[in-house]
Amino acid sequence: MPANELFRFDLARHRAAAGLRPEHISDFQRLIKALRYGSRFQLLFAEFTEADYRDMLIRQLDLVFAELGQPVARIDLSRQGFAGFAALEAELRRLAADHGAIHLTGVDGWFDEGRWRDFNIRREAIAFGVPVRLAIWLSAGSVAQAIVLAPDLWAWRGGVYAFTTVPAGPHEIPQPQTGPIDPRTLAERSCRIAVLRDAVAADPPPDDEILGLLLDELAGLLASIGELDEALQIRQEEQLPVYERLGDVRARAVTLGYIADVFQARGQYDEALRIRQEEELPVYERLGDVRARAVTLGKIADVFQARGQYDEALRIRQEEQLPVYERLRSAQDLLVCRAKIGINYLARGAAGDRQTALEFLNLALQDAQRLKLPEAQQIAEIIRQAVNQ
Repeated sequence: MPANELFRFDLARHRAAAGLRPEHISDFQRLIKALRYGSRFQLLFAEFTEADYRDMLIRQLDLVFAELGQPVARIDLSRQGFAGFAALEAELRRLAADHGAIHLTGVDGWFDEGRWRDFNIRREAIAFGVPVRLAIWLSAGSVAQAIVLAPDLWAWRGGVYAFTTVPAGPHEIPQPQTGPIDPRTLAERSCRIAVLRDAVAADPPPDDEILGLLLDELAGLLASIGELDEALQIRQEEQLPVYERLGDVRARAVTLGYIADVFQARGQYDEALRIRQEEELPVYERLGDVRARAVTLGKIADVFQARGQYDEALRIRQEEQLPVYERLRSAQDLLVCRAKIGINYLARGAAGDRQTALEFLNLALQDAQRLKLPEAQQIAEIIRQAVNQ
């Protein structure tokens, strides 16, 4: 590539990355390099959660290639009525004649078992007849489907890129990360799942202390690729009995918390609340684990807030949760709690609530900015919306 073209490409690449969430910059840069410098035919999988964010990423990628005079096409399977994979293949071949790359979206819901298998069978014909960079945008569930239903196609992948997010609307602030972020790609996690399955099923089986750790990691990884039903089944039917045999009450309570998380995410609030109030919370109280108790109370408050029971959610956050974080001087826990109190006041909307909400939100924003946390951007946006109402 000529020096001036290389400079323009790098400049466009860095401008595009500027609008990304910090945790996605690395994968975005890798994807651009693969698209630009990789072989003519490439099969690239990009996992996403939010459609609007995916579309922004696609626009940023297209801008980079527009500066180089390389047209990029997009096929949205949710809008174009292809009867089957053969019709899709014909369209891919047509577009490949005058495009350098093709985005394939709308994969979820269109690719069923038969179409994944057709793609698997036709992989060599696609590689020969569609010599372009093919970026397939799909959810974690469809990634898992592709791995199982099209294993040979999956083996041909040129890269896997994660752009997953936790949707955070104007009334949501994520809990602080309680452990290290898993840096592994989807492919690496899938390989690890296979290893863990073999280890769990070994003959003779591992002792319970090791088994509990294996099951915990397996359930967590399955949840990370969207297999919530299997993750829940493992935690309820295999992991809990292990900790009961060991008499490990704290590990059992933590596992119950993971189970309640799934029910809460599904909107099954009664069961989530029952587990947290009757099974999880009393354990932390007996153990004297004040932070774990406060975190659990916060999740209970989340349920009340989701149900519109704002007064009870506020009481828990202000009287039972906030004072604990103040005593512990836990800055990140404290700012998230204050932000949620502010959001709670905005949601209730009684006289004077907006001013009180802004006081809590501004305190949370100051701490988030001081700690250079990504939550700062979300809190600032909530404040902007509240001021402009």
